[in-house]
Amino acid sequence: MNTIAFRIWDKKRKKFWDSGSTPSMLKSFFENTAVLHTRDEMPYQQYTGLSDKNGVWIYEGDIVDCVVIGNKKVPASKIIIGNIYENPELLSDDPHKS
Repeated sequence: MNTIAFRIWDKKRKKFWDSGSTPSMLKSFFENTAVLHTRDEMPYQQYTGLSDKNGVWIYEGDIVDCVVIGNKKVPASKIIIGNIYENPELLSDDPHKS
């Protein structure tokens, strides 16, 4: 069975809120956040179904360590090194930049 889980980035508090993965937790999570906030205020990310080499769940928006082969970045050690909200400096269109 696939695990369904989400996390929400709270722009105001600069932290993630985890949904949990049971159906009742997910239902409560989305009912409460939908009433209180818009998706622009608190964007959510879904669990990809993958984990890094330390067993940490990988969510949409996570940044995984990679190496450059030719002109492409490919996963190196499969370790989460950040995410798009807390570490935007790790994003780059140039595959030769870290």
